[in-house]
Amino acid sequence: MKKLYNYRFTILSAVFAAFMMVGFVSCEDDETSGPWDTNALDALIVEAESLIANSEEGGSPGDFKPGAIKELQECVDWCKWKINNSDSQDDIVDATNKLQIYINKFKTNTVALAIPWIKQTPDTYIQISDNIKPVLDEAWTIEIECYIIDLNTRGYSNNLFSCEQSGPDSGFGVRYFSDGNVQIVVGNNNWVDTGGQAGAGTLKAGEWMHVAMTNDGSTQVLYVNGIEKAVNNNTHLLAADKPFVIGNSPMWTDRVCNTMVRDLKVWKGVRTAQQIADNKDADMKGDEAGLEMYFPLVTDLGDSFTDVSGNYTAKLIGDIQWQLDGTPPEITLDYTPLNEAIAELEAFKADVTEGTNDGDYPVGTIAYIDELIAEGNTAKENANRQDEIDGKASQLTSKIVTINKMLVADAVGIFVDREDKDAVGLRITPNYTPQGDYTVEFDVKVRSLFGYGTGEFFNNGEYGVWVYGYQELTEENVLASGGLWNFTNAGNGWQGPKTNPLVMKTGEWQHVALVHDNTARTTKIFVDGVEEAVFEDIGAPNVSGWGEMWLGNGWGKMDGYIKDFRLWDVARDAADLDAEITGTEPGLNAYFPLDKVAGVKFEDVTGNYKGEMRGISWNK
Repeated sequence: MKKLYNYRFTILSAVFAAFMMVGFVSCEDDETSGPWDTNALDALIVEAESLIANSEEGGSPGDFKPGAIKELQECVDWCKWKINNSDSQDDIVDATNKLQIYINKFKTNTVALAIPWIKQTPDTYIQISDNIKPVLDEAWTIEIECYIIDLNTRGYSNNLFSCEQSGPDSGFGVRYFSDGNVQIVVGNNNWVDTGGQAGAGTLKAGEWMHVAMTNDGSTQVLYVNGIEKAVNNNTHLLAADKPFVIGNSPMWTDRVCNTMVRDLKVWKGVRTAQQIADNKDADMKGDEAGLEMYFPLVTDLGDSFTDVSGNYTAKLIGDIQWQLDGTPPEITLDYTPLNEAIAELEAFKADVTEGTNDGDYPVGTIAYIDELIAEGNTAKENANRQDEIDGKASQLTSKIVTINKMLVADAVGIFVDREDKDAVGLRITPNYTPQGDYTVEFDVKVRSLFGYGTGEFFNNGEYGVWVYGYQELTEENVLASGGLWNFTNAGNGWQGPKTNPLVMKTGEWQHVALVHDNTARTTKIFVDGVEEAVFEDIGAPNVSGWGEMWLGNGWGKMDGYIKDFRLWDVARDAADLDAEITGTEPGLNAYFPLDKVAGVKFEDVTGNYKGEMRGISWNK
C-alpha cells in the first residue's frame, strides 16, 4: 500500500507542477502582449504623411532631392507594420526613434545651391553627350554665364566652350585671353577667328558675365552681357570626332578656364540680338519654344546628370568642384617655395665671378641671374595658381644647375637634342627680315634623320630652311630623306628652292647657304659650296610678325649641331661662302660664331642681336 501511495503522490505532484507552469506562462503573456502605447509613433506618422503630401521633388535649390519622398514613405510603411507586429513596448519606442530620424533627415534632404568650378587643370571640362551634335550641325544659339576666377591662360587660350578638332580643321569655339579679349573661332578646313574685334577688357574676372554665340552656318555673332561684340564669317564644318565641351577645348585640352559656369542653354535657330538682351537674366523652365537643351548648373547633381528635358547628359571630367551656395572660391597661395628659390639665387649670385678664362662664369652671368630673380618677384606679384608658383620655383632652382654647366670653354657650336622635350633652340632677337638681297649661311651636323618629318635649321616665320627626315625605317624612306627646302613666303604662298634627297649626311659637318638675288629674283641653296637648287621669279620674304628668329627650330625641331651662323644683306658669291671673317665686313648683319661657351644669354659679334639658349646645350 505504501508503494501505491507513493506512486499516486508522484503523479499528482507532476500534474500540479505542469498546472503551475501553464499558469506562470499565461501570466507572463498577459504582462507583454499589449496593447502598446503608440501615441508618440502615431503622431509622427501623421507628421510624416503630411510632409509627403505637401512636398515636391526637383532639381532646383530648395526642392527635395529625387528619392527623398520614397525613402520617408518606406519608413512610414514599416512603422505601421511594426505597430501590429511588435513583441514589446521597446519595439514601439525604437520605431518612434527611427521615424523621427527619417523625418529630420527628410527636412534637410533638399537641393542646395551649388555651382561647378572648373579648375585650371589640363584635361578638365564638362562634356555634353554627343546627341547634341546634330543640333550643332544646323543653325543654333549657345548661351552661358561665367564667373572667371582669373583670366590667366594655361595654354594658348582659355576656351569657354567649344567643339573643335584638327584634321580637318573644323568646329567652333569661344575663347578668351589674359587681357580679356574674347574671340569666336570657326573651322572649315581652315580656322578663322574674330581677332581683336571684341577688344581687351571685354571679359573680366570677379563678376558674373553672360556670353552668347549664334551661328547660321556661314555667319557667327558673339554677344557679351547682351551686347554684340564680334562677327565672324566662315562656313561652319561640324567637328565630327570631338564632343561639345564647356570650359576647355576637346582637342587642345590645356586651353582650360579657371571659372564657374551656370545657365547653359542651346537653342535651335539663331536668336535675335533683342531676344538675347531681353532674356539673358530671365529664369527658364526648360519648355520654352526653341530651347533644345538647358542645364541650370545651380545644384550639386554629382558627376553625371541630365538636362531639364532629360534628353542630354553632362559629365564632369577632371578637376571640377561644386561650390556650395555659389560662393566663388578663396584661393590661398603658399609662396614659400618661390621665396626660397629667390633666396638661393641671390646667395648663388654672391659667389659668381665673371671672366673670359676657361672655367670662369661668362660675362653676362650676373645680369642673367638678376633677370631670373626679377622673374621670380614678378611671379609672386601676378601668380594666381599654386602650380604657377611651384613651377616657377622649380624652374629658378634648375637654372643654377644650367649656369654651372656653362662655364667658359672652347665650343664647337650648339647642340639641339630632338629627344629632349625641354630642348627648343637658339632664340635670336630682334627678328630681322631682309627686304632685298640676302645670304644666310651656317655649318650644321645632323645627328639623325630618323623619327621626324622635317627638322628646321633656321626660321624667322616667313623664310627658313629645313631638312627632310623619315619616321619609318624603310629603304624607300631613307633614300627620300636628307633633302633641303628653303621655304619662303614672298606674297604668293610658300615657295623656294628644294634640293634632291641625300644632300645632307649624318654625323659630319656641312656648310649650308641660302643666297637670294632680289634683282635677278632667284634664290639658291648651296651645300659645301656647291649649288644644289635654284628657284626663279621669287622676291624677298614678307616681313615676319614673329618677335624672334630661331636656330634649330621654328615649327619642327632638328636633331644635331649648328655653328658659325651668319646673316648678310648681300647676295654672296659662291666663292665667298664660308670664308674667314672678322665680324666687321660690309653687309654683315648678324654673326654668331658659337665657338666659345658664352652662357645662357649673349650677344653676337656685331652687337646687333642677342642669343638665348632655350633648353639646349653647348657642344664642348
